[in-house]
Amino acid sequence: MKIITGILGGLIPAILSSLLIIIVSASSPEKAASRGLLWFILAWICFLVLSIIAKTTAKAWRKLFLSSAILSFLLPISGLIYTGVRIFNSANLDSEYTGAQILGSAIGGGMISGLMGFFGFFLGVIFLIVGLLTGRDKQVVYVEKEKDNEEK
Repeated sequence: MKIITGILGGLIPAILSSLLIIIVSASSPEKAASRGLLWFILAWICFLVLSIIAKTTAKAWRKLFLSSAILSFLLPISGLIYTGVRIFNSANLDSEYTGAQILGSAIGGGMISGLMGFFGFFLGVIFLIVGLLTGRDKQVVYVEKEKDNEEK
């Protein structure tokens, strides 16, 4: 059952991690697709192994959901890295309109980062709540028996 959890549940964080890599390396599109595919396969294998070594299937789902939450919260950072790389690579310092090129890249990158922040925040909150509620250990309450007053 943990293998099925790793195959199906590992798909979500593997997609999110490959999306992070594709966004970060999107400034060079010829390399982005191959890096994303390679990272997707490696991440899927890693999350499959993570779910197999978990104690129970519920614990495996918990780890996968919490990993998905962390990756979702990293989406805006990947947008910021993409923006920085894009500004650095697209600025033509010999041009008369260098400032406009940099400003346009910054505005577009800010919009991308904002959009990624919006979706990343809500996806992260959903995965975090589900992950924290799934696979919890049952609460054990210890009650001590009162001692009789034998000293009297």
